[in-house]
Amino acid sequence: MKASKFTAIDFFDDLTSRYARNRFFAGFMVLVVGCLLIIPVTDALHDWPTVKEVSRSILVQVVSSSLVILAFYSLYMWLIGPNTAAREVSVARPQDISERMKALPLDVHHYVFWGRSGSFFRAYPLLKLDEEARDKKRNIVVDVLLPDPQDDRLVASYRDILVVLGEEPGNNPLLPNVLATCMACAILSANNKHLEIRIHLSSFLPGFRVDLSDNGAILTQDDKRKPALFFQYGSDFYDMFLSTVMNEKAVSRKVVWDGGLFRGLKLEEKSCDVKTLEAFGIHVGRLDAIQQEVATLITKRPHRY
Repeated sequence: MKASKFTAIDFFDDLTSRYARNRFFAGFMVLVVGCLLIIPVTDALHDWPTVKEVSRSILVQVVSSSLVILAFYSLYMWLIGPNTAAREVSVARPQDISERMKALPLDVHHYVFWGRSGSFFRAYPLLKLDEEARDKKRNIVVDVLLPDPQDDRLVASYRDILVVLGEEPGNNPLLPNVLATCMACAILSANNKHLEIRIHLSSFLPGFRVDLSDNGAILTQDDKRKPALFFQYGSDFYDMFLSTVMNEKAVSRKVVWDGGLFRGLKLEEKSCDVKTLEAFGIHVGRLDAIQQEVATLITKRPHRY
């Protein structure tokens, strides 16, 4: 009794995922169409009335049962809907991570990102937050926590991670990514009065990335083939991670820049020059060696998701 009850709950909650739902409906529709196509074939191939009758009966039963399942689930979703608040913590499939992350910046007042390179953050959440603040005239505060690219220990650890992931990192792969994230944040916040972005550089390299907003929190890894953890907004785990990020932010170095320097600029290559690269108090080194790399990261915005 209890086992069947929990199985039913897992089944319906699992199908709240768009990936699972699409596969579920597509699989049954393929089965229905396949059976309907096979029926006339079996009628033509079998001369024996008994075999023809049994084959047709089985195929019709499969079709009718599949349609009943689809109709029942559609009715359930329409009348009741998923019980999204049933679990404070849920596992997100690798295929569902992108969908979860794209929902976090919607209709929020506060967004928190703690990661390493910030590649996906630059590619979607940051742009969406800028759009939401601009279009809806909503004041949004964004806290960004990144590892300090001037800390040799963090650089060495990050290089090791990238090597394990099959990449070929340069001497300091953190530097161009941190600069690109700072640059994108500075440009967008300078040209959107409703968007306030605060960046801090940490002396800690997290083994994960976490995005938090009024819509929940998601804990992911660099490897997009691995699942993620999603925490409901206001849950104990959500509060725990929010407190962790805020405590780490409190002991990290704040990045300060002149907003006027970025006013009127856009996310394009020509915005990446000597003045803007050196505006964040981060030692850049050879400008010619990193300028184009940072410019590419803020315009093309490659990421794993």
